[in-house]
Amino acid sequence: LGLERGAPRYALAEPLLEVRVDPSVGDPRSYRPEIACAVMEGMTLDEEALKIVMKLQENLHWAIGRNRKQASIGVYDLDAVEPDLIYTTEDPDAFRFAPLGAAGAGEAPTLRGILENHPKGAAFAHLLRDQARYPILKDVGGHVLSMPPIINSEATRVTARTRRLFIDVTGLTRRTVSRTLNIIVTSLLENLPGAAARAVEIVGPGPGERRRTPDLAPQEAEVDPQRAARVLGVEIGPQQAVELLERMRHDARLEPGGRIRVLVPAYRHDILHPMDLVEDIAIAYGYHRIVPSLVPTFTVGGERPIEALSERARSLLCGLGFQEVMTLPLTHEHLHDLLLGRQPSGRAVRIDNPVSSEQTMVRTELLPGLLDTLRRNVTHPLPQMIFEVGEVTLLDGSAETGARDLRRLACGLAGARAGFEDIKAVAEAILREFALEASYEPCARAPFLEGRAAAARIGDRGAPAGGGGEAASPPAKPAGDGGASGEPALYFGEVDPAVLERFGIQNPVVLLEADLERLGGLRWR
Repeated sequence: LGLERGAPRYALAEPLLEVRVDPSVGDPRSYRPEIACAVMEGMTLDEEALKIVMKLQENLHWAIGRNRKQASIGVYDLDAVEPDLIYTTEDPDAFRFAPLGAAGAGEAPTLRGILENHPKGAAFAHLLRDQARYPILKDVGGHVLSMPPIINSEATRVTARTRRLFIDVTGLTRRTVSRTLNIIVTSLLENLPGAAARAVEIVGPGPGERRRTPDLAPQEAEVDPQRAARVLGVEIGPQQAVELLERMRHDARLEPGGRIRVLVPAYRHDILHPMDLVEDIAIAYGYHRIVPSLVPTFTVGGERPIEALSERARSLLCGLGFQEVMTLPLTHEHLHDLLLGRQPSGRAVRIDNPVSSEQTMVRTELLPGLLDTLRRNVTHPLPQMIFEVGEVTLLDGSAETGARDLRRLACGLAGARAGFEDIKAVAEAILREFALEASYEPCARAPFLEGRAAAARIGDRGAPAGGGGEAASPPAKPAGDGGASGEPALYFGEVDPAVLERFGIQNPVVLLEADLERLGGLRWR
């Protein structure tokens, strides 16, 4: 409606409460290092208000917290707490408390017992099960508030009689934790009449480390109004762009150089790039006002050769009994490299401002994603035969963008008797499908077991693939030696048992990965 413009300002009272963070929460054996907190006062809660709070909490758990893995929220009755608070870890088999919903007398369950027997504990047990110690938020009197990210304590249950709320967000990265807290605090300020926010002092975990949360100050950003107009295809002047951004609750000011300096509200977790501000300009302008128009040039559409090649590969693998999976192109070093027993290669595109600690780089091969898929399906029947056709990205200084995308094919087979001969048969079927000759040579690369892996060097096209590992005729083009990089067009083998152990896979696994563009003759380097 445009009745309120510009970034909203939120008053934040001085802190009266400290949360002391123990260094143990950052230990790899009990890893949940970040916490941010706030106090909400002055509001009157009824059943409807409680529903608002709980619904907001669960929506944020799903949307930003990635089902509590990246961030989880706790809401408590502050009057049931004895200041100050301690965020620490405890022994899961010795420490006890009564979780939310526990009723009646009797000894409170242990932390591990909560994971095994409480409904919420069972639902989210995978987040803590492998940790040596579990995170606990408690007050100085030893009364437990919660076991993040699983369950709150019954003693701090929020009811319609609650007048002061204590809110905590714990998680893996400070950015996600802080933004989540900002969203819930600002939402409560706007939706609960009379609500006021008070900061909380976070002390530690390092010596002398202190900070106040939440930080509700707007974040600075810039956008080029001329670029916004070009992207949207409409005539929007710089001053009009400023007004549209103000309607979206940003502070915006036109700078002398023609760019717009923007102050983004603290609750806008989704503003990561100038294009996000261009999207806000489009929303305020109105999508219905953007008139579709025909492209001035005329072309005849057709299937791209790489897509035809990909469909051919999919048809082949499905015919061999494999099931297609699709894994995420964004991954992280721990899964992509360290679990495979290798160091990062330096060939990967890395994300400067990752939204999640699980999305810090673009994959350079498909095999780690297949291993992760097999890990997630260890409870399903064997054998498991999966494949993927997808893009990988490698740094390339000669490319216009500094990186190039390659279309790859990968497949994996997990079974009690899976061995080298099984995956070699798949390799020969692929080479036969593309009418390629190849010679095989030993392949020493992660994640394969030494002496149980091979690479295929491609020779001439047009004849059936060579079998039994016999050397092919000399290649007519440099595809066989992979160009200057020496990268084979296809490699396969048995996965090292040490790698399988790190992934928690108990049965043998064989894997294969191939460069589809080189197999199909679309690229010789």
